[in-house]
Amino acid sequence: MKRFRFPILLVALGAPALGQNTFDYNRTSSSTFLPSGLLTEHCPGPPATAIAASLMGLTDDDEIDALSFGDDFLMIEDHALVFSVDRVSTGVGGTGTEFESTIDTAPGTPPSAAGDIFVQELTYTSGNMLAPPGAGYDCGTTTGDESNAAFGIFCSDVDGDGTPDGSSDCDDLDAFDYSEPFGDIDRGVFFSLQPGSPTLGGIGATAGDILYSDLSGAPPVIAVLDGAGLATADNLGIFGMDLDALNVVGMRGPVSDGGGIIFLGQTAPSLHGSTPTTTHLLQYSVSHPAMGADILTRVGPATSAIHTPSIALGLASDLDNVNALEVVVPQGCQLPATVFSYNGSGINKDVLTAPPVFLGTSSWKATIAPEASRGPGIFIVLVRGNPTSGLILDLGTLLSLPPAGATELLVDAPFYVNMPTASHGGGGTTASTVPAFIPNNCAYLGRAWYAQAVVFGDLPSVNPGMLDPWFSTAVGGVIGTF
Repeated sequence: MKRFRFPILLVALGAPALGQNTFDYNRTSSSTFLPSGLLTEHCPGPPATAIAASLMGLTDDDEIDALSFGDDFLMIEDHALVFSVDRVSTGVGGTGTEFESTIDTAPGTPPSAAGDIFVQELTYTSGNMLAPPGAGYDCGTTTGDESNAAFGIFCSDVDGDGTPDGSSDCDDLDAFDYSEPFGDIDRGVFFSLQPGSPTLGGIGATAGDILYSDLSGAPPVIAVLDGAGLATADNLGIFGMDLDALNVVGMRGPVSDGGGIIFLGQTAPSLHGSTPTTTHLLQYSVSHPAMGADILTRVGPATSAIHTPSIALGLASDLDNVNALEVVVPQGCQLPATVFSYNGSGINKDVLTAPPVFLGTSSWKATIAPEASRGPGIFIVLVRGNPTSGLILDLGTLLSLPPAGATELLVDAPFYVNMPTASHGGGGTTASTVPAFIPNNCAYLGRAWYAQAVVFGDLPSVNPGMLDPWFSTAVGGVIGTF
């Protein structure tokens, strides 16, 4: 039977208003002053703080260098990599990176690729292209061009000569991750820090280690490779190097409850490549003059191998550097959304329904129809990544309330979100959750979701005047575009 942690299951989390990207930029060489920590787009206007540095256990002088919310599940199947590059990267001929770094001057700024988001192209001839709508920024035309980013002044006079006149005067997007579906980014974050960040010395870590914060405000810890020790630079096979970009599938939540563990598994190939036999579900790049644009993976103790060579990204291994990383489906952003209902062994009587989940919607709701005799009360909708069945229990007893009768748990990890608590009017009525936001990002296309409610309200035939909590029926589906 799978682990069942009821305190985690029932903690109701709010859903912050998010742009489709959560990101950081290189503050050590920028004249753009934005709050420390992780940011999110806020159109129109400058970015808003998504996660404050203090929640990550960081200081204002720490520089975040790589970022993942641990949800990069698409690397398990054939996928395309999404990435950004540093200020000196120009790409190979004919790529989007080359165009942005040498030609594009929109609007009134020097050519620069450092603030742009690129995605692997389906053909060898292109290599990469500027991220299309749905995989770029929230503002403007929603592509990956920096002119669409709500960063305030993105290119400025960093070198002090009176005008922004080169890529060195443009800010460097050096970490980004697509914001979570259902608005859930507050379960924990995997990341790295640039050399010289004060927290590294305080926790005994290096710039090549994968760190994890459960966002409790406690200092971050070095993440754990399931069954293989800490995710240090040495254990990743990148001895003495700076970890620049990161994709991870891992457990989030409190460190004391297993948060920060990177899952075992085999990654699939990205476009135009094959993949070695991997030990864990992660991909990363390093700052290195000979391999800074190669995407690596761990293949054994203290051993890394190339997962995606630089040429498959349209980059030159000895000239370019990948410094931010994400993953999307490669066949374009079109897939029908599905939805279905299920009830395990059929004993649950409060009925939950929901519509399909579409990318870009801000109005997804789940609706409860309480059991006919139930009095008014509250309900909490749990959204998870897998279904389950067979765990039948009395929620009243489990929550230290009077016995309420047995119902069946129908959803299981990974955790997506608990919708904010909502009220219902009892039997014969229906009630809905507050609307949830689903980012318009191809990264979530095809993602399976499963939802079930915990319903409270007096059941006179069970225990008159009591809360009588039951699990509801469940609903699930796949995130799509139509």
